[in-house]
Formats: sequence, C-alpha cells, structure tokens
Amino acid sequence: MREFITPADAREQMRIDSDADDRWLAIWIPVVSAAVAAWLKEEWRLYVLQRDSAGKLVRDIAGRPVPAEDSNGEPILHPSVIAATLLELASQYRFREGEGDNVVPADAGHGYVLSKAATAQLAPLRRTTVA
Repeated sequence: MREFITPADAREQMRIDSDADDRWLAIWIPVVSAAVAAWLKEEWRLYVLQRDSAGKLVRDIAGRPVPAEDSNGEPILHPSVIAATLLELASQYRFREGEGDNVVPADAGHGYVLSKAATAQLAPLRRTTVA
C-alpha cells in the first residue's frame, strides 16, 4: 500500500519537532493511508484524473478513469486525499484513546472509518452507495 504522506509532512502538520514519535508515525501513516483508500472504495478515486484535449476523462479498456502521472510516471494523488490523510492522522494523534473527534456515535453503525473532518474532505471524491 502506498503511503499518502511522509513522516516530514506529518511532523509539519502536527507541529512535532522531535523524533520521540517516530515509531508512532511509522505505524499510523500506513494505517491512515489504508483507511482513506478503503473509504473511497475504488483506487482510481485517490488520484487526479487524466483528461483528453476536449476535457473528457480518459478511460482504460475496462472503462475506469486513468490517473494523471507525474514526470516519474507515478500517479498524482488528489490534494483532498493528502489533506484527509493529514487531518485523520492529526486526529488519531491528538485523540489516541478514541475520544474527541474519534468517538463513534451509537447510531453510526458498522463501517465508521474516519473522523468527521477527513470524511468531509473526501466526500466529493466518493461514489454514493446504499446498502
């Protein structure tokens, strides 16, 4: 699984100026990246999408949108994915025991994955589904 932010990004977001939390970051950056990807459901939704000269989405043979790539040929993460990852990581850091922003309300049901701030950041990228 690709990590959506670096430890340096995380330290800057959370104003961490020592290496005391390096182990915590090493565990939680991949966990939060995976949670963000799972919440979006479809991998292509993580990325900025390629468009043709007419502005239409470029699709692969299966009909899925094709991610735009950087100069190294890597897919470009959507800025909202990066922002949501930073927000969720900061929330998990601040509320390590599941309190505050990370409390799951009784009526939320199974599948509650991200904090409200991260969910709000990603909502425009996710396909709406009904169970």
